Amino acid sequence: MHLTTTQLSALDALSELRHFTKAAQRLGITQSALSQQVKALEQSVGLPLINRDTRPLTMTAMGEKLLIRARLILQQASAIEAECRETEDLKDGKLSLGIIPTIAPYLTRLVLPHFITAYPGIQLDIHEDTTSSLAKKVHQGHIDLAITSDLDTLPASTVAHLDQHPLFREKLYLATPLDPHSPDQDLPMIGLKDGHCLRDQAIAVCNQTIDHNISCDQISTLLSLVKAGLGAAVIPSMAVPNPLDPAIVVSELPDAQRLVQVVTRPQVHPNPAAKAFIDTLNTQLPQVKG
Repeated sequence: MHLTTTQLSALDALSELRHFTKAAQRLGITQSALSQQVKALEQSVGLPLINRDTRPLTMTAMGEKLLIRARLILQQASAIEAECRETEDLKDGKLSLGIIPTIAPYLTRLVLPHFITAYPGIQLDIHEDTTSSLAKKVHQGHIDLAITSDLDTLPASTVAHLDQHPLFREKLYLATPLDPHSPDQDLPMIGLKDGHCLRDQAIAVCNQTIDHNISCDQISTLLSLVKAGLGAAVIPSMAVPNPLDPAIVVSELPDAQRLVQVVTRPQVHPNPAAKAFIDTLNTQLPQVKG
């Protein structure tokens, strides 16, 4: 049995207007098309649904019985259409957003207030994780998009299944403790734990290994370790304290940058909220591109 909402709508209109011509006019179709829809429905059911020899038309017992369920189905279909329109118009919906911890505290405060103000009906689900983990979640369809750094350390097989949308290149800085008593002290490099792309970038730009005895997950913790005199650390420009802590010296690393980008999964029908979020990023981020 194959029933369609078009057929059920035809039955509903006939049951209310009791006239083929009037029902066809309401539905915006020809009387012949309406008659074909009703006949197709009757063939699927295997029983007549309308008494055609009465004036006005009347429903058969099966027609009346089917009509009760048909109206429920049509109501549900109408509700689904309304929800889809609201999602398309960004009045409703959900956006699953991934962001790496070295960007999350700084970028979210610049972008999220604008997005939430523009689209208050969109529910945000934010995931903080490493670039490799977020890229995998995007590829598997668990989240809509992710804000990450470079994907250079990821397998080519993973990167090949992702769309990359560059946002800007961010300068990297070296944070060291202010120690007036030992200005030439040979400080060890400290960094984030394995898996954080900033750790790999720090090793690359400084050509120095990271002290494995000390590692953490947050840049704020990393700066506290620097302030305590336990070592030097590479930090991105967004993480440079303002005002700067007098116990920390921050100096720019020449030609040292990282790419900040959005990663998405190629889709025929992408989440409209994802596109709106990327547009918001591109609108609000020029202030940090330097």
